[in-house]
Amino acid sequence: MSAVRDTPVKGKMLRLTQLDVCGNPVLVNGWPVHVISKGFVSVEYEPEFDDGDEIEQKNADGDACVYEPGRRRVKFYNVTITVCGVDPELFGLWSNMPLVLDENGVATGMRVTSELNLDSAVAFELWSGTAQKKCAPGSAVQRPRFGYFLLPNVIDGQVTDFTIENGAANFTLSGKAIDGGGWGEGPYDVYLRAAGVVKLTDPIGDRDLLHVDWTMLPPPAPSPGIAARPADGPLVEDPTDATGMTVRFTPSFVPAAPGNTYTVDWGDGAVSPGPAQAGNVSHKYAAAGTYLVTITDGTTGVTRYKSAVVPFA
Repeated sequence: MSAVRDTPVKGKMLRLTQLDVCGNPVLVNGWPVHVISKGFVSVEYEPEFDDGDEIEQKNADGDACVYEPGRRRVKFYNVTITVCGVDPELFGLWSNMPLVLDENGVATGMRVTSELNLDSAVAFELWSGTAQKKCAPGSAVQRPRFGYFLLPNVIDGQVTDFTIENGAANFTLSGKAIDGGGWGEGPYDVYLRAAGVVKLTDPIGDRDLLHVDWTMLPPPAPSPGIAARPADGPLVEDPTDATGMTVRFTPSFVPAAPGNTYTVDWGDGAVSPGPAQAGNVSHKYAAAGTYLVTITDGTTGVTRYKSAVVPFA
């Protein structure tokens, strides 16, 4: 069996997705409630073990009659995130503490209360760089790799230690990653394959705690607070080109004005301004292959990844 051998280097991005009381991603109009940030210093994963019960019975002469060793298992992971700066909506999503809003409804802070955080949870994703900077040899998709780490069900989120001193203040977030929940394949595409962008191909199971893998799909762009929904729609073959090398994007959703501008990066160096909803924009590729298409909101910078495989079959 062949295997990818590489080393995670540096943290690139993290994403917190709000979960409901059953561990399912919270969706608003089909869009997950989440925050994307690169404002962290470190992330620590510490497993908590159950050592099991050792069974030993000796006979009257002191010899072993029955011996069964205890078998260890990972109960959960303690996760600790050190963040630089204050991101109220990230803190609020993690801890379920109330936000402080200004007169315009902008989150400017948060308030820590003594209430137990029993009903909220988040899924925590982290992307790292790798030691191997070149693209994977022999791969159908020639792009650099990223490390991908997923904790699908983190509960008991708290904002803990911080120090105000003659220097930058770092804040600590702590939580407990448990099994269960309803993440499944997740609401996001996380892999770039030869056939395009896809979600988790092996859904998270009821006893799964941590998922670690490599991916050639880049991490999403950071969001200013809760990530706004970017433009969306299908990439299809342009019927006006008989060669099958032209791709058409027709948006089924465009963010409301005044933030309704966006761009389509076709993955080969060409960038097009996005059309209005129900309009379309096309692009012709010069060579066959799998291209990563990035749709970027012009106001928030939030990205959405799609893929174009040309020529169309």
